[in-house]
Amino acid sequence: MIRVYDFKCSECSYTEEKFVHSACHSDIRESVCSKCNSLSHRQLAAPISKLDPHSGHFAGATIKWAKQRQKQIEIERRNS
Repeated sequence: MIRVYDFKCSECSYTEEKFVHSACHSDIRESVCSKCNSLSHRQLAAPISKLDPHSGHFAGATIKWAKQRQKQIEIERRNS
């Protein structure tokens, strides 16, 4: 597995993403800056999460609610 990490240069403050193989990901803390060839350090990055733009819930929760609501509407129509 390949992971993506952010590295920030200590000299020019350039931040770049680098692909790191998972077998050695815990060992990689430093890299070489591609702009100035100085030492760059791995940064802590926030995880990516996708939320529904209208409700703010996770997309799976909205889809689940929509399916349950559709089933409930069908049941109500059959009973009327």
